[in-house]
Order: sequence, then structure tokens, then C-alpha cells
Amino acid sequence: MSSKYQRGNTGPKKLKWRWKDETDNRSLPQSWADNGRTESPAEDEVQLYAIQCRAGLLLEWLVNTRTGKLLRGPLSEKPGIRVLYVTADGEHAVLKESEVREIDDSWKPPKQFTSVIAKDIEEADPVPDSSQDYYRRSVEDLYDSS
Repeated sequence: MSSKYQRGNTGPKKLKWRWKDETDNRSLPQSWADNGRTESPAEDEVQLYAIQCRAGLLLEWLVNTRTGKLLRGPLSEKPGIRVLYVTADGEHAVLKESEVREIDDSWKPPKQFTSVIAKDIEEADPVPDSSQDYYRRSVEDLYDSS
């Protein structure tokens, strides 16, 4: 006697994009830093500067929203970019993923790319001491801040 009950396939479902790495981290191109938008921080926010990026794919999956389990997919894919933003002191960081444009076998940032974002410090992750100097120097090199 067979049962039609499918274990683990119940509960609320939603389509979600998940990241798949395709390259290693690389320094953010200077033109992206220079031409990107800058968000003005609110009173309780700090600015974070884009310093690294990596190419990848954004894969669309059907996900159980209660458990986070991938149920089906990938259903579709699009080229993406993952950008590392850090505070000027290098002590906090945020990763953001977005779609990227492919032009002549190279990838370009989204038209509304933001090179400096504003976030509440509570939304950023602490950076290990061993990486803080490198991140601080990267901000200084790309954005001429002291």
C-alpha cells in the first residue's frame, strides 16, 4: 500500500534567490567606486564602502519558508554580483547581492549601483581583527578617505 504523503514537502513555500559563487573575490574596480551612488546616513546609521566583489549566479529555488529547505530547483538563473561593504575603520562589514549586466563578455554593475551604503551598525557583522587593517586600507585606496 503506497502513501501519497510527501515528508518534508509541506508547509509554506516561496520562490527565493540563492547565491552560487563563480569567481574569487577581487578588488572593486575604481570606476565603480567613483561612479556609484552614495547613500546619506540617517542619524543612527554609518556609511559602508564597497571594496570587493565577486561574480556568481543568482539561482531561483522553491523554498520551504518554515525550514529553509530547498524543495525544487534551480528554476531559473541570472548573472549576479556579491559586493563586500565595510566601514571606514574596517571594523564592520555587510554583503549585498544583486543582478549584474553582461556586456561584451564582461560584467557591469547594475545601473543604480551604490558604492557607499548607509546602514544601522547593528545590521553589519563584526570583522575579525586580522582583516581590519586590509579593509581600512582598501577604503582609503578606493575613496581617498583618511
